[in-house]
Amino acid sequence: MMQQGHPTLNISVLERLTQEIQTVNPFISLYKTAKERLEAASSQDGDVGVFLNPQLRLIVESGADKRRHNLPTSNEVAGVIPDEYGESGFRDIVLAHRNPNANRQFSIIDPNHAAYMPLHYVLLYSNGERGWHWGLWLRDELNRRKNLRLQQREFHRYRLHTRATEPMTLFFSQRLFQQYLVDAWAVWDQNKLNWLRLNQANIRADLYNGLADNMRQEDFNPEQTGKRIILPRSYTGGDRYILQLFQDSMAIVGQFGHPSLFVTFTANPKWEEITAELLPAQTAVDRPDLVPRVFHLKQQLLLQEIKRKQIFGRYLGITGPRD
Repeated sequence: MMQQGHPTLNISVLERLTQEIQTVNPFISLYKTAKERLEAASSQDGDVGVFLNPQLRLIVESGADKRRHNLPTSNEVAGVIPDEYGESGFRDIVLAHRNPNANRQFSIIDPNHAAYMPLHYVLLYSNGERGWHWGLWLRDELNRRKNLRLQQREFHRYRLHTRATEPMTLFFSQRLFQQYLVDAWAVWDQNKLNWLRLNQANIRADLYNGLADNMRQEDFNPEQTGKRIILPRSYTGGDRYILQLFQDSMAIVGQFGHPSLFVTFTANPKWEEITAELLPAQTAVDRPDLVPRVFHLKQQLLLQEIKRKQIFGRYLGITGPRD
């Protein structure tokens, strides 16, 4: 049986998935599904539909650095467009209770809630397994750890490895897998930005007392004092991060002269290290976790060849990450 609007959509598969989720997912008994809410609204207000009309326009800004803000070359485009509501910038999930009382008909699940991922990606967490939350801690049987709190990024790093003892549903999810990774990164990045916003006093003191860069005059503009959010150089990808790398590079050039070679290093999706780890019927596009991991390892190997084996001769200076 196929749906007319989507000829490749198999309704019987959806019905089996729905039946399975209703059986094993603990949230079904607590909250209404989108289908149930649409049916309820339709019975009260007549025909009700949901229309999505997203628009994405890519424009080359005049004067922008094309080496940093270049147009994408892949058909897969992921966009994170957060809505700003006063103090909050998170994408909360609003849920309708199945058996609401007089005072509580809806619940709002923040992205840092343990139920955010299970409720957002129901097919990936069909049994309602908990996602990351602030209460997770690391085990320390040998008493060697200084920080026992399980960080959000480390939690997702752990999940992005295939294991023979665990289902590999996530790695078979194709575009949903890509969306999952973008969403996980966006939540982690938003948490970091919120921390920077709430600790501006300490960041400003460190910036004004210890860092002399080309932006200092702009930061001390009296009209902007207390209004701007400063991103320190420790925030990867920020203006000060890029400026720090540029200044370090120019310092090396000033000390040792111009570089002799300009080397670019790109990934090949047909590398044996990638193709050997693909799951059945997969291509490299389906594994956004695997390709960057292999690329990073090969990049580190190239740097070791340059620094230790000196394949291009003895190097005189280095900037950027030291690992």
